[in-house]
Amino acid sequence: MDSSRPHSHPPREIVSIADTCSAALQSMPRLEIWLKERGLPVDTALVPLMCLQTAFFTPWLPPETCYQMSRLTVWLMAVDNVLDAPDAADAPDTADSAGPDETPTRVRAWHRVLAGHGSDGGSDSDDPMARALAEIARGLHRDGRPELLAVWRKSMHQTLIGMQYERETARTAAAGGGVPRLADYLRHGAWTIGVEQQVTALWALMDEPGLPRRLPVLLGALREAATAIRLLNDLRGHQREQTEGKTDALAIGLTEQETYQRAEAGLENCRRALAPLTAAGYGSAVALERVALWHARMYHRFDPVRPGRATTSSLPGGPGSAAQARHTPFVPQSREAPDMSIEQEVLDVIASGGQCDNAKLAELFDRLEPVDTDLLLGTWQGGGFEHTSENAALLTKMRWYGKRFVDADHVEPLLCRDEDGTVFSYEEMGLATLREVIYRGKQSTAMVYDQLPIIDHFRRLTDNVLLCVMDKKETPTDFYFHLTRVPASLPQPSGDGR
Repeated sequence: MDSSRPHSHPPREIVSIADTCSAALQSMPRLEIWLKERGLPVDTALVPLMCLQTAFFTPWLPPETCYQMSRLTVWLMAVDNVLDAPDAADAPDTADSAGPDETPTRVRAWHRVLAGHGSDGGSDSDDPMARALAEIARGLHRDGRPELLAVWRKSMHQTLIGMQYERETARTAAAGGGVPRLADYLRHGAWTIGVEQQVTALWALMDEPGLPRRLPVLLGALREAATAIRLLNDLRGHQREQTEGKTDALAIGLTEQETYQRAEAGLENCRRALAPLTAAGYGSAVALERVALWHARMYHRFDPVRPGRATTSSLPGGPGSAAQARHTPFVPQSREAPDMSIEQEVLDVIASGGQCDNAKLAELFDRLEPVDTDLLLGTWQGGGFEHTSENAALLTKMRWYGKRFVDADHVEPLLCRDEDGTVFSYEEMGLATLREVIYRGKQSTAMVYDQLPIIDHFRRLTDNVLLCVMDKKETPTDFYFHLTRVPASLPQPSGDGR
């Protein structure tokens, strides 16, 4: 390991329980003082649990990271409590409760803090939640990597959007307006369970070379984990949430067994996606796996909203319950990677910047699903699977960055970097359009160059990663490449068309 990067990877021999407890013990008094001084609506009895879990996530990182992560987790619990507070006109007028008119204003203020707007980033606000969030954000911005902090900020914005959504759907259901669609509920519920915010903050605080290249695989696994933990949360807290008038997966229509099986499948999908990266010792993947493990085991034992009521009863829908499924709770397996599917193997090649032969790519391309125009819209960063062909050499010479799909009639196919690294649209070879094309037996949206005899065909590896092939007239060998979506929260390429 490069000694100049002491926190890039976890040690091969996992840190001892004593070291983990030491980091947690150092954080506990600081967190309790901070919690009391900031006046956040969280029971201080939860401080040991918050510190122990964050020390467990990344025990190879310094105690200061444990403290920063514990503050973030406490804030996420506090914002949940604030937005769950009664709306009624007779609700107590305290900083911990928000009436129906005040809540949107406070939430907008928190969005502004995350965006870095406002006087001193919110530290002079009258709202204790805004001041605490500003302090957390300053600490992460001081110690974190900018390109990964953008991913964390996006996850925090999504938390607030999801919590507002849950608040509104609960009101609608209480008024007899019905419950949301399961897919909509799970998308927002994955945002509000806190897993994505914890993991993306940890990534930002890691000094791991090449981590951004692995984001397509990591973010896919993270979404699987967050959705699974939301389902386990619903199972453990269903009776409590019914009394509180909240909507969950069971209220929408899933049975306990279906909910448990979905959660278990999601955790297994997460583990399999991460297996090549954890086997290689990447701390980003190990941290995600440990976050998923902690939360899964916690919900198998108790409801953290009511930590004083720990139970030894089986999780509803799981082994030992009345509706027993033929499955077992999620427990990570050996660090040895299982046999990978070709999809996962190619995703790993993309994440690592490696190479892959055309025969394997052709086999995978032919079995992947086509894409539609809506999926393509946005900016994508590209890369090749080899570096020796004429096409690969040309793209390297052009400093090709990727593509931008504005709409079906406006595509910028050659985003390139100038000598300063700025991304611009190179238009000397023309623009392109999107059209429905049948290629190798499947109809899919394809990109047709306006001035060149070239069509680029796309297939979906994930919602954020595409396997692509350039079909160039009179060229016998296909050129395979990949595209990875650029998150909307990251700086977008300039559109000056130079």
